[in-house]
Amino acid sequence: MERPKLWTKNFLMIWGINFFTHTVFYSLLATVTLHVTTNFGMNQGAAGLAVGIYVLMALIARLFAGKIVEVIGSKKILIISSICFFLAIIAHLFASTFFLLIIIRAIHGFTFGFLMTSAGAIMADVVPDERRGEGTGYYATAMNIAMAIGPFIGLIVMRMATFEMLIWILVVIGFCNLISIFLTISSPTKSRDSKVSLTISLSDVFEKKAIPIGLCIFALALGYSSLLSFLSLYTTDIGHPSVGTYFFVVYAIALVLTRPITGRLFDRFGENWLTYPMLAILVVGFLVLSLANSSWMILLASVLIGIGYGTVQSNYLAIAIKEADSHRKATATSTFFIFMDLAIAVGPYIYGLLLGQMSYRSVYSWTVIWLLLSIVVYFVFHGRKVSNRSRQQLPLEN
Repeated sequence: MERPKLWTKNFLMIWGINFFTHTVFYSLLATVTLHVTTNFGMNQGAAGLAVGIYVLMALIARLFAGKIVEVIGSKKILIISSICFFLAIIAHLFASTFFLLIIIRAIHGFTFGFLMTSAGAIMADVVPDERRGEGTGYYATAMNIAMAIGPFIGLIVMRMATFEMLIWILVVIGFCNLISIFLTISSPTKSRDSKVSLTISLSDVFEKKAIPIGLCIFALALGYSSLLSFLSLYTTDIGHPSVGTYFFVVYAIALVLTRPITGRLFDRFGENWLTYPMLAILVVGFLVLSLANSSWMILLASVLIGIGYGTVQSNYLAIAIKEADSHRKATATSTFFIFMDLAIAVGPYIYGLLLGQMSYRSVYSWTVIWLLLSIVVYFVFHGRKVSNRSRQQLPLEN
């Protein structure tokens, strides 16, 4: 039987949207703190606010985005939010005061939440069920590649030019995003019930079937968030500052090279068969990072973490979509990212408190223990349920 086609025009466009949007996101994530401390003369607390307000507003947007996308339609929300997202990029050029920058960052984060929820809903519709793991994996890879390219672009431009020059480059990337969006075919995510209202209830914010795997990604992303804010400081602290610049580049290469294999393994053998080994690889990656005393150990850790976290993250997203009913895919996607965004928002604050009491190396050692606990979280909230299903489907012996 011929496998359904995955790389359609729609999927290519939605992959591009995910890539361009997150390239802008990660470029600013890596540089806005430097912009605040250098150009506005603010302290690290203010710089953290410029990052945190973005993630917080994206999280708030996701609380309502799932329901709104289901009622109004994913393509309409995608267009509106992408235009606002693009205008918010340009608005950074006019942020003459720190207060104005915070307002722009808040608006930018809010539009990001709607944009990615609607894009995820379209992705869930265009990926064939028979290739759910593979398709979701490739979709998540766009974000992982952006995670490497975004900070690399941002830091290089900030070293050679100005923050304003970086914004103009991101304007071009944002324009490419708009082109991808207008080339995307309309997706049948809009509710068929014409009487449905925009009244928001708890069930509209959260998809109940996606909450267990949402708790799993929360536990995982909480440990992973230590990389986003403190990796460059850690590599500097242990005497290898330049390696931190290339960490996520190596991370993305390792993930891209293994993605075709891991996605197919997910579809063929199921989530448990792939997820447990990938979680183990992630733990080993952080262990190597916590013990690193040379450049090669840091880069080895980036390979292991890239394969482990990148694969498990896409696995969890595929599980959230698979568990939900067809008309609840947008809300399931939103639920998943609410938990992930929450972890990434509070994680750096928690790690900042820990760094007031211990060294960077000790913090990463404790992260290894936390990630071991995240394996238990997966088993409790999802893994054992899958195992029970498999046993029930086995033929009874005479």
